[in-house]
Amino acid sequence: MIAKLKALHYNEYGFHVSKGDMDMKFMKKLLVASLAMVCAFGGAKLTSGTVTTVKAAENENLKKSVLSIDAGRKYFSEQQLKDIIDKAYKNGYTDVQLILGNDALRFFLDDMSITVNGTTYESEAVKNAMTEGNKKYYNDPNGNALTESEMNNILAYAKERGIGIIPLINSPGHMDAILVGMEALGMQDVRFTHNGNVSERTVNLRNQDAITFTQELVKKYAVYFGNAGVSEIFNFGADEYANDVFGNPGWSYLQDLKLYDEFTQYANQLAKIIKDQGMKPMCFNDGVYYNKNTSFGTFDKDIIISYWTSGWWGFNVAKPAFLSQQGHQILNTNDAWYWVLGNIDNGGYKYNDTIQNIEKKGFNDVTGAEKDEVIPTIGSMQAIWCDDPSKPHDMDRIFDLMDRFSNKHADVLIRPADYTKVDEAISKIPTDLSVYTDESVKVLNDATAAVIRNKRVTEQAVVDGYADAINKAVEGLVFKAADYSKVDQAIEKANALNKKDYKNFELVEKAINAVERGLDIRSQDKVDAMAAAIEEAIANLELNKGQEQGTTKPENGTSGNVNTGDSTNMLAWGVLLAASLGLAGFILVKKAKARE
Repeated sequence: MIAKLKALHYNEYGFHVSKGDMDMKFMKKLLVASLAMVCAFGGAKLTSGTVTTVKAAENENLKKSVLSIDAGRKYFSEQQLKDIIDKAYKNGYTDVQLILGNDALRFFLDDMSITVNGTTYESEAVKNAMTEGNKKYYNDPNGNALTESEMNNILAYAKERGIGIIPLINSPGHMDAILVGMEALGMQDVRFTHNGNVSERTVNLRNQDAITFTQELVKKYAVYFGNAGVSEIFNFGADEYANDVFGNPGWSYLQDLKLYDEFTQYANQLAKIIKDQGMKPMCFNDGVYYNKNTSFGTFDKDIIISYWTSGWWGFNVAKPAFLSQQGHQILNTNDAWYWVLGNIDNGGYKYNDTIQNIEKKGFNDVTGAEKDEVIPTIGSMQAIWCDDPSKPHDMDRIFDLMDRFSNKHADVLIRPADYTKVDEAISKIPTDLSVYTDESVKVLNDATAAVIRNKRVTEQAVVDGYADAINKAVEGLVFKAADYSKVDQAIEKANALNKKDYKNFELVEKAINAVERGLDIRSQDKVDAMAAAIEEAIANLELNKGQEQGTTKPENGTSGNVNTGDSTNMLAWGVLLAASLGLAGFILVKKAKARE
């Protein structure tokens, strides 16, 4: 556990998560109150591996703050997307929208096999077909498509930092590469056609095989992201239907052609596919209840509306208030915050205009809202688009816009807490914990396990409490006692001897008396030396004169064996003989007197 913690590299930030919707004025007051309480009470305490937290401003009701990156038209590498996620994390964003299918398809699953009405298109065939489509759209020298392994790494990176990922696979429009792919697989009549004009990017809603193929493809991605556990929302796009055929957004024509009900049904089918995988469906606003027309059916109310445009003359999209009244949640995707990669001071959605608009527009300013009209939203999203995928990535400008947006809305985009003290405390943990008692190591393990890498600056006191607990646990580590078993064995061996048999037994006693008890494991060598000293003294014992080597004399001093030729025993026999002769003489004299 500790080794794994020490192996991880952390910067000064912690990993964070947050979601939701809250009135920002109230949130500011809550933030001030929370910080005041922290200062007053001196932070959180750690008890038995649990954490007492200070309620942060970020919670389930915090508005979403999302950065959208068009990695569908233009290939972004694993590292580039990780860098964007890391920037979002440091700047307090809650989510990153990864546009993976938008004109091109820049993410291939390991298994891309698709079955349509009994016909199975094998995985490699689908990949090859989609690659052909990507190349026709734009043969990106940076790469064709991310692999599932690379996406796994990206999602793990985001999850570690508490950043939600919103995947986007766009349909029924913006399907250039997918349409080419379907045709390469042998499918016919897959494109929307009107008056001899054939769409480069929009699927034919009346071709059931083409619709089934598209929905099965979306389902594959929905299953993958649903299982990954890092996506709350899945965006199915649904914007700009057949613009290339009509020369204008095609929604009004779709209604005139009595095809709009089929679009409504298609959108609801995709929403169900996404909900079945435990995620919330989302799409762009322009096609939903176009011109406030509800006669073609009802859109699933669970579809979140990414509201980016209020339309213009001849482009009569439903206003945000109307969509909200229909029961849809709104993600404010104000196109005033859009930037098209490569457009600095000319073209649509210029970089310089975006900078100004970030300063002008409030976080909750939804385009199309009436003056003083408050549109309830789940948050806001800024977007980077790659309409011309040949333009350089320009990561510096992407990061600059993220910095500007997060600084402008710092009351919403709550930055991560500083985990520097925590990481410093972890760095002080000894490498070898085997020399410490199990009880004190458990306290340390509990302290490190209590660290949660998802706190924001509003909970800095909690994070600092983690560091204090770890430091205290490190200071409280107790060394194990030294092992005295060899000493005790040597002493037991000495006690089995009769010291009277030896003329130098005092050496053994001296070695035993030199034993110092109560030492810890750091002095194990010293303890082992004590045992060796006793053993050495025993080995060097010298028997008293006349004692056989290895004979133990009983404690009462009597002899165990009598040996002939022993001068001491001959004297005893002489004394006994003299006593016997004296006794015999006494008896003879006594008898003689009696006869007289």
